[in-house]
Amino acid sequence: MKCQFCEQEASVTYTKIVGDKSQKTHLCAECADEQGITNLENFNLSDILMSDEKFSPPEENVTMNLSECSECGFTLEDLRKIGRLGCSSCYEKFGSEVAKMIGTMHKGTKHKGKVPEGMLKVIEAKSKLATLKSKLDKAIADEEYEKAGKLKNELAEFKKTLTVDKK
Repeated sequence: MKCQFCEQEASVTYTKIVGDKSQKTHLCAECADEQGITNLENFNLSDILMSDEKFSPPEENVTMNLSECSECGFTLEDLRKIGRLGCSSCYEKFGSEVAKMIGTMHKGTKHKGKVPEGMLKVIEAKSKLATLKSKLDKAIADEEYEKAGKLKNELAEFKKTLTVDKK
């Protein structure tokens, strides 16, 4: 069987059961690691089976749970049953509940993506150029001409290294 993400040989089968429906996903070891499926540090079966705490609303949101979206009439109960929202206004209406659900489904709620190879150097170089230019401008504005001269020379040297790297 092939991995559903990268077409390598699948070695992990992940079965998700919601209500009376099940969905199987076949993954290779690398994709399973990327998806966090094989990370056993955060996986505690007894917590999942015995606790409704992750999906139960806090006491202060009880009135919100009874409300519905003004645009589509979707309720929080619908969100919990179906696992998706009715319209874009639902994100505003049920935002705190969605954030809690995402936090329990994934490793975190912030994307920590990778920077493409080579781009990190470009980003760092642009940042250093901007820093040197702002320091130079500040030194000139403060009439620290000796410091400004050194910064100008440093900026020129740095620009030379950039042109050498491009060749």
